[in-house]
Amino acid sequence: MKASIPLLILGSVPVVAFTPGEAPPKYESIRPPLSQQCLAHRSAVISDISVKIASDTKGLGAFAKFPIKFGTYLGDYSGETMTLSEVQARFWGKRKKDAADEMWSRSRLLRGQSTTGNYLLQLVDGSFVDAEDGDLSTWTRFMNHANEETKACNVRPFLKTEMEGDTHRYPRFFAMRDIEAGEELCWDYGEYFTEQSFD
Repeated sequence: MKASIPLLILGSVPVVAFTPGEAPPKYESIRPPLSQQCLAHRSAVISDISVKIASDTKGLGAFAKFPIKFGTYLGDYSGETMTLSEVQARFWGKRKKDAADEMWSRSRLLRGQSTTGNYLLQLVDGSFVDAEDGDLSTWTRFMNHANEETKACNVRPFLKTEMEGDTHRYPRFFAMRDIEAGEELCWDYGEYFTEQSFD
């Protein structure tokens, strides 16, 4: 009798199991991508931010539900912290995936989360934060790009900010001008956006 080996355990329930010597099952999402259940959407509700279609080219965007004053702290760019080696394997194809990378990929697939690498942001210490997984990131992942020299750019990230005596390693977003209710929240991806993922 062959034993079944669980690959990923959430609580006490194996999410995926396989029998050695047999092909692993095909993976299908157990819910639609970026469902209203994910942390990114729930954090938007808590923060009074509306997430909706910004345009056909941009996709989803983040919008102010109420007026926001200049200098207001809006939120952190949060998600999974990854090493350069993990990013190279999981997104850039510059290193062969190991067992941990494969498990990570299956987990994303099962939960309907994409793996494009389009939400990577390199931190000061050389590690990366990936906000692509809606279960592990906040609403700030929905903010779109706008050139800093235009009125559309109304938010700015600051790396290594200090608030109330604590230094934060994730970028923190602040309103760069007064923002009206209904206005889309945008920041200039500029040097913060990791374009290496498209090499």
